Amino acid sequence: MKKLIALVLAGLNISMVSAAAAEPVKLSGDTSIKYERDTGDDAASGTMYSFRLMAEKELGAGWALYARLGGQYATQPSLSDYNTDPAAYGPDKKSVMALDEFGLTYKKNGLVYKLGRQDVTVGTTALLYSRPDTNIGRHGLVDGLAVSGTAGVVELTGLAAREDNPGSAEDNKVYAFRTGYNPTDNLNVGLTLGRYQDNDNGNTNHWAVDGTYKFGKNSLTAEYAKSNSNTDNKAYAIICNHAFDDKAAVYVTGFRVETNGDMGKQSDFDNDNKGVYYGLTYQLNEVDSLEVVYKDQKTISGGQKNTKLEATFSHSF
Repeated sequence: MKKLIALVLAGLNISMVSAAAAEPVKLSGDTSIKYERDTGDDAASGTMYSFRLMAEKELGAGWALYARLGGQYATQPSLSDYNTDPAAYGPDKKSVMALDEFGLTYKKNGLVYKLGRQDVTVGTTALLYSRPDTNIGRHGLVDGLAVSGTAGVVELTGLAAREDNPGSAEDNKVYAFRTGYNPTDNLNVGLTLGRYQDNDNGNTNHWAVDGTYKFGKNSLTAEYAKSNSNTDNKAYAIICNHAFDDKAAVYVTGFRVETNGDMGKQSDFDNDNKGVYYGLTYQLNEVDSLEVVYKDQKTISGGQKNTKLEATFSHSF
């Protein structure tokens, strides 16, 4: 992937050097403090201090380079957002910093193409697969090509990627495509098709349907997914959101993810779990926000309770 990106950039550089020189580098990012307390077999509590700095360089004609520097300090590494696998940072590492996203984007005709190392989710609620932008450092994201945008009245998102895991033999592949449509101003419906190629456990095919309905200050989003595995192959999430005003909102999420219901056991919801999330978000001002969520959940196979309490303060710049 790195070689492919380098070849593309070299070709672009020949025709775009003069245009790029006139464009400044755009910087943006955020810092956050997150407290988490987990119960169950993996009971733990700790605080994570994170920062993400994104740089973007316009090349002209719709092309741009991007790169992200991410870092995190975790008082309890088992709760961190970086990879604590022994072949990555290890279970005792308390702080990391890395250039963890980089690549090239291209915008044309309402579509955005992104080639390189990046964060991704599959499914409207990230029910099928998630390596989100909160992941920090090496071996936590994917390398590939993603596309998003609209073509006429149809929403399109697509992904063809390889996981950045420790050791090339563990770099499983993810493919997904979603189409969405608004039959009315308040309703959006979509269909997602996906495939997960697991080097150790075989390949699985997936599909999901979703819908979002907005009414007044409320919204309701539901997604149902299924794989071609013979057993434990279903997943769903239902999210109810109510906005009190432009600053404060509450949400309740019910979910269930069976063992083979997502792609590689990497849903945004814990695999082999079911439960309810209760959340509150508050926008303090234009750059500061607070989110508190209580995750009341238990395992499907054994009924083991494993609740989570998370409180996150974020400052963007």
